[in-house]
Amino acid sequence: MIPFFALNQILIVLINALAILISVLVLKQNPKGRVNRILVLMTFYMILWVNFAYIPRLIGKENPDLALSLLKVAWFITPLFFTFLYFLVVHLIEKEKKYSVLGKLVLFLGVSIAFITGFTGLIVESIRFVGSYMAINYGPAMLPFLGVVTFLIFATLYTLFREYFKASTALKLKLQYVLIGIFIFYLANIIFNITLPVFFDIIRFYWIGDYSTIFLLGAVSYAIVARQLFNIKIVLTQALVGLIAILLLAQVATAGDWLDFSWKFFLFLLFLIFGYLLIKSIQLEIKRREELENLTYQLETVNVKLTSAYKKLEKLDKAKSEFISIASHQLRTPLTAIKGYISMILEGTYGKLNEKSIRPMENIYQSNERLIKLVNDLLNLSRLDAGKIKFEPTLTSLEDIIKDIIEDLRITVENKGLYIKMKEPKLPLPKMMVDQNNIRQSILNIIDNAAKYTKEGGITIELLKINDKVQIKISDTGEGMSKEEMEGLFQMFSRATAGTQLHTEGAGIGLYIAKKFVEMHKGRIYAESKGKGKGSIFYIELPIK
Repeated sequence: MIPFFALNQILIVLINALAILISVLVLKQNPKGRVNRILVLMTFYMILWVNFAYIPRLIGKENPDLALSLLKVAWFITPLFFTFLYFLVVHLIEKEKKYSVLGKLVLFLGVSIAFITGFTGLIVESIRFVGSYMAINYGPAMLPFLGVVTFLIFATLYTLFREYFKASTALKLKLQYVLIGIFIFYLANIIFNITLPVFFDIIRFYWIGDYSTIFLLGAVSYAIVARQLFNIKIVLTQALVGLIAILLLAQVATAGDWLDFSWKFFLFLLFLIFGYLLIKSIQLEIKRREELENLTYQLETVNVKLTSAYKKLEKLDKAKSEFISIASHQLRTPLTAIKGYISMILEGTYGKLNEKSIRPMENIYQSNERLIKLVNDLLNLSRLDAGKIKFEPTLTSLEDIIKDIIEDLRITVENKGLYIKMKEPKLPLPKMMVDQNNIRQSILNIIDNAAKYTKEGGITIELLKINDKVQIKISDTGEGMSKEEMEGLFQMFSRATAGTQLHTEGAGIGLYIAKKFVEMHKGRIYAESKGKGKGSIFYIELPIK
């Protein structure tokens, strides 16, 4: 079993070696980086802290004055180490300006208590030995010292936890390593450097708190220079391969005869080949890992930008819907008034019109009707976007709805020289629970659409019962559609070629609204066409409830 004194010496050597290695890696990764420089300075302070706390335990009995002076240096460094840890965290999360006031307070308290500790006997008064263990006699300012250190601890944790939940995925991963290191360091210092020696005079475990700094620096270093630490894997692999190769070569050199020489030399060459392949595979693994990290970071950056753009689009879409709703409401009232006055003029309420005026007034009336329909469509569109469409199903006869629509459109359709008819179902269809206004609007939009884009022939409406559904089939002898036109038929503001040529006033909203209303009933709407000039068939299928 290794004696405690020898174990302490081994640990001190290892900690110093690791601290130097950490400093080299950190500086190599980014010599000018502020976080890297702070970490190197912390590593330097850690070396002084650990060594100046260790040496007094060796020379304390022979030279107590020198031991006390060195111990005060270690205690002088302690609050500075905690202070630099705070600034390391702040710079790592890049929030120096946000916490500038807290940073100034941390710096003032850390430096002040460090100088009081190092240059007075108010905190470390003297040393004494209990057996082979060195103990400290604390001065009257020990409790204020502990208060300042506690504040430094909480300032660091407050900043770290507050920003952790707002951080990006890549930064969160780094902060997780930092949190692990800080947790081990703080816990070890609170237990072994403060609680046990100060309050219980248990001093034999004091060294654990000092040596815990290596866990902190190791975790933080890994978070900052992870890629450089990956390269340690290559260095260690190369060293191991080189060492084994030297041993094998030594075996070759000591061969007794040609046969012994031959198989040892063959084994040496074989190992060189496999060693080379092993190193190359590790290099490839690290390269792939770095590429994956870069890709992850790029994707995360793009995701942040897309999220920001999406939020802006949401605001714009909401503003658009509100504008359409307000504009539509403002337009509907005067348009309804215009319709009423034109109707009264045509009916002779204000005197009989001469023959020349009747046709222009009828055109005005029809144009006003189209505007009213467009405004109603825009209102329905804005309500759909806002989720404000009321769904009020009642027991309704679809036959009655279709007959009513046909009567409303008959004059307009027949004035174009077209027919409109309905094929009565062979058996009466059951009444259905539907929102009468919404379904009426859907069927009306499709029939009105068919009438606009049909030059000759007419429109036929059929009602069919298919299993547990009712199908409304609306056929026309109009322009028809290509497959490409049918793909975007029910999309907002989408219009087929015939629509843009034959009816330029359309906005491409009616079929979109019809689709949304049908879907509110858990139904389906779709269209078929054999091609240009061969007419179209629109289907509305509603479940029987």
